Parts: sequence; structure tokens; C-alpha cells
Amino acid sequence: MKKSFTILSILVISVLAFVGCEDRPDVYKFPADEYVYDIPDVPVTKDYVVGVPYDTKFRDPLNHVWWDTGKKAHQLYTGTPVLGEYDLRNDADVLRQHLDWGKEAGIDFFVLSWGGHGINDTILMNWEKLYQQDNARPKVVIRFDPGYRFGKGKDTLQLNQHHMDSLRRDLDSLYANVMTHDFAYKKADGKPVMVFSNFTNNSQIPRLNNFINLLKNSETIHNNIWLMAELGAGWTSPERWGYNATNGYNGPTYGYVKADSIKSFDAFFITDISHDNYDRYYSQYSYLDYNYHYWQERMKPLGKEYIPTVEPGFDDRVNTPASDIFFIPRWKDGKAYVISSLTAGSNQYDFSNFTENPYKKWANVAKRNVGDSRIIMVYNWNDFASGRNLEPTVEFGKDYLQYTKEFFKKQ
Repeated sequence: MKKSFTILSILVISVLAFVGCEDRPDVYKFPADEYVYDIPDVPVTKDYVVGVPYDTKFRDPLNHVWWDTGKKAHQLYTGTPVLGEYDLRNDADVLRQHLDWGKEAGIDFFVLSWGGHGINDTILMNWEKLYQQDNARPKVVIRFDPGYRFGKGKDTLQLNQHHMDSLRRDLDSLYANVMTHDFAYKKADGKPVMVFSNFTNNSQIPRLNNFINLLKNSETIHNNIWLMAELGAGWTSPERWGYNATNGYNGPTYGYVKADSIKSFDAFFITDISHDNYDRYYSQYSYLDYNYHYWQERMKPLGKEYIPTVEPGFDDRVNTPASDIFFIPRWKDGKAYVISSLTAGSNQYDFSNFTENPYKKWANVAKRNVGDSRIIMVYNWNDFASGRNLEPTVEFGKDYLQYTKEFFKKQ
């Protein structure tokens, strides 16, 4: 009898150990009677792939302001950059430091905006050299925005043959000279990853599908690319982007459903999880958990994937005091707070209900809903104006680099 009990005990312990280490259960369980529920910790039994959008910031010596992707303004910051106001074009040491910090955080790739033959060319050349020196540094994924070929205010998809040929040549060159090189991030099957941005869900979509297919099937690319769609705005649904159209459903009247923008892409992610809705704020973790799971389940039958997005924090009231967007506070010494609270001279916001690092909570939501690629987007590296930055600041040091590695990499 004693021997039987021992064997049974070992079997039970083995099963519990297996379940405890599994980070993606086969059966996704929602509480049957709850809308607001706790998100359980998700252990890291296998590394996640961490991607981080990367802004191309540089100094304007004439006007003495910091440009942020073309926006000429001197903004206040939710955190003081350790490196100060840098110039990525002219100072390769800044990029070297960023890549070294990215390596320290376990970041697999940065998403770099590319708009034709501009300032990013120098950055890409420096990036490749730095990666060759240390291939543990983050790789690059190109964020391709076709708008640079069109005038301000014009519909970017009112394409003529000249525009199309120019864009295709640009992308072919980028593919051959960057995406196929070692410092560009690729999926396990060898397909280079690219982000397509700056499109809207309106009458552009039928033209968008033709446009994407023409680019992907060029003689250079031969459809050998994994294309992620950067969906504008915040929390949304696959129906908004054409899921019903994909499945042959046009609603109660023909033409009611939005045109099918899901069709051309392999994966999808949003750029912003902040919001101005109290119901979402009150149930923010479980609400986003539902949303991400819903997206993922609807992409699987189509052979596509949803990429969960998280943010280290959000605080836009330093620059926009009247903003009604809810905070995602930062975590320091066991407490939650925001920089805009401190700039007012006292802690004017009560975050005592936060008993755990919000970034950890968001990370668990993302890990519960990750796709087969295991990619998670952390938005972003150096958006100091709204407090989304992972890049180290004087106030938080390298805390968020350490959190990122802890939450997404096997220790």
C-alpha cells in the first residue's frame, strides 16, 4: 500500500509540475461569471520574441530643438533621457548604446521607420556594422510607410504607374540590401519581417490589397516576406478591418461590412493600449485579455496571427495637462506613480490601488495571447513625450530594461 501511494504521489507531482511550467495552455479559460478578473502570472518556459518600435530622434542645431520623426517642437518629457537630446544621424555612439541596452533587455528587434532615401540610411549602415561586431544586439525590422512618395494631404493610394514603379523599386532595393542581410530580423522559416503602416480602413482598402500584392510579388521579393500590419488607433476588433468580409459575410445589407484589409497581411498589431474610457480603465487587464484572445482566435483559421502590444507606461499630461486619457503608471520602490504628478510639486494622483507593477500585468496579458511566432510588441523605445519609453531615464534608471528581460525571457 505504501509503495502504491508513493508511485501515485510521484505521478501527481509530475503532472502538477508540467502544468505549472506550461506558458500556453491548450484550453484558454475565461471566468464563467466575471468580466473583471485577475490575470494569472504566466511563467516563461521558452523565450518570447520582443519587438520594440524605435523613433528616429535628432537635434536641430539651428533651432535648438529635438525633432521627433519630423515634428519640430521642443516637448517636455515624462522622464529625463539618460543620454539627453541626441542626434541619431551624426552620433553612432548613441545607436551603439541603444543596441547594447536593447541586448541587456532581451529585445530581439527594433522597428525602424523608413521613408525612402533619407536620414535612416546612415542609421542602417551604422546598425549593420554594430551588429557585425556583436550579433547578440537587437536586429532591425523595417516599418515601411509609402506616404513619402506622395504630397502632403494627398491620398497615399491614389496610385499611378510612376508611383507604383518607384515604390516597388524602393522596396526591392530595401529588401535586397537590408532585409536579406544578417542584421535584419527573420522568422524561423527565413522570411524577413516587415511592418506596413499608415493606412486606414476606408475606400482605400481595395486599392491597398492590389498595392500590397504587387509589392510582395515583385521579381526580387517573390512573396518571401512576413508582413505585419500596424493598425492605427487603439483597441479595436477584427470586424473593423474586414474579418466578416474575409468570411463571406456582408451583414444585413450588402456593403455594410468594411472592406477586407485583413486579406493582404500575415499578422496584425496595434500601437496604443491607452484609452479615455472609464469602463476600460476599470477592467483594463481583463478587457484587453478578452480583446486579444478574440483577435487571435479569429486569425488562426485564416492562417494569420495577432501580435499582442503592451506599454511600459503612459503619461501625456506633462505636455497635455487637459488630457482625459487614463494613466499607465510607472513602478518604483514598490509604488506606482507618474512623472506629471511629481512636476506639479506633489503626488496629486492616488495609485494606492496598484499593488503590483502594471507592466508585469500587461506582460501577462500579452503572454496569454501570443501567437505561434511568440512575438510581443512593447511600444516603444523612446517616446518620452507620452511616457511609453523603455529607454533608460534618470528617474527610473535601467529598471524597465530589467523588467522586460524578466517578464519575457527564460531566466
